[in-house]
Amino acid sequence: MPFVKINGLTYDFETLSDELKNHLKHLAFIDSEMERLSLQMNVLRISRDEIGRQLDSALLRQELNQATPAGESPEPAP
Repeated sequence: MPFVKINGLTYDFETLSDELKNHLKHLAFIDSEMERLSLQMNVLRISRDEIGRQLDSALLRQELNQATPAGESPEPAP
């Protein structure tokens, strides 16, 4: 028989009322969803960091491509 520990006390799951079993099932679902969302957040953070690095790299390439060649003076801004 499966046992569950609630607030430091051990209970036989099969002897719990349907209401208590339902609450435990909801809590288990919520815990698994929180874990799933936490993993998704980690993936999104990593993805965001990588896209930020790619943005920085693209900005640097653009700045280097727009740099004034040696010996030429930059044109004044309008």
